[in-house]
Amino acid sequence: MYQQIFNTLVYFFSSHPGDTAMKNSDCLASSIAVMKYTGVWMPDDLTHGRRMAYMVFRCVTQTVLFFFIILAEIAYVYKHRHDSERMVDAAVLLLSHLVQAVKLMTIIVRQERIKRLIALGDGPAFTHTEPKLKAQLERAVKLTGLIGNLVLWSAGVTAIFWFVVPALKDVLTLPLKITFPFDISGQYIFAVMYAYTSLSVVTCGVGDAAENFLVSGALTLASTQVGLLHEQLLDIKDDGKDGCYKKAVLCVKFHQRIIEYVEEIAKIFSFPIFCQCVTTSIVVCMTVYKITITKEPVEMVTMIFYLMCVMMELMMFCYPADVLLNKSLQVSDAAYPEWSGNIKTARVLLLTALRAQRALVVNAGGMFKISLPTAAAVVQTSYTYYALLQQKLKKE
Repeated sequence: MYQQIFNTLVYFFSSHPGDTAMKNSDCLASSIAVMKYTGVWMPDDLTHGRRMAYMVFRCVTQTVLFFFIILAEIAYVYKHRHDSERMVDAAVLLLSHLVQAVKLMTIIVRQERIKRLIALGDGPAFTHTEPKLKAQLERAVKLTGLIGNLVLWSAGVTAIFWFVVPALKDVLTLPLKITFPFDISGQYIFAVMYAYTSLSVVTCGVGDAAENFLVSGALTLASTQVGLLHEQLLDIKDDGKDGCYKKAVLCVKFHQRIIEYVEEIAKIFSFPIFCQCVTTSIVVCMTVYKITITKEPVEMVTMIFYLMCVMMELMMFCYPADVLLNKSLQVSDAAYPEWSGNIKTARVLLLTALRAQRALVVNAGGMFKISLPTAAAVVQTSYTYYALLQQKLKKE
């Protein structure tokens, strides 16, 4: 029954439910598609003319729908810098957008490296022909793709709340706390700016979720491959016949490729993850404060949805990284040669066991490793900021 439910969910939410030749990167297909349509991800195999046209499309969409909004939010914060409540209200989205700008520029600038990373994940080193391992990998890819699509849907729903809530108030306001350098009080210009900011909210919200899941999906694929390596090593222990040495060598090469894969993820996304962790503590603090002071039920629901999305962003990095860390440490136990094989095979496995004692971790900006304890530390820091913010506003 559970398998039928899972298959039904995959059918409705998966990007390629009917594909026969599945790739590991299929779980990232929806995220990449969203980034293509928003001008972040350059499609493959474009002619020179179409590449130039796409670059123009990228500049227009990102400048008009994203960076202009950031400038307007900065102007609003500066204009109300002496009003703590208004400044806190506007700074929540401003900080989120600034972090998104870092992630966006990272993907644009390092897109070729990311494509090579995805190609490595789809390559022969991470493709398994043994039925048992192949089935496990396919299930993991389908489940990861399903989660990715649910994340995108939840981001879209939250973004819709952001531009619906102002329309439910007694006095209609724009969805974002921004300041335009021109008068928007006219009937038609206000309607145009309302539609513009609403489109920007949805585009930025879903785009941010897609950019986050690109990293989360890559980490999940890495932890899945580590789990398969663990099973391959245990299979060597159960097989004391000829060919054990070849299996051990293949496991060593497989382990090395996983290490390279994780190190490349860390090199590409280290700084954006660092910015996300640092700003999340501030954004959570401000969002919780906004929830405690608001008296409008619809706005409170909107802020709760936003808080959930912010925490989801953090967990999209920390949870798969923590799973990867723990699984990588289990490789050492699986590789330790406590079996009656030949000495040649035992030496190969011993080298793997020694290397696996160093966990596979992703360091955020070279400052701290990403894991579930890191997420807990961010939440604890948020509470500290919240307590300080309350004390400051009470004095005012």
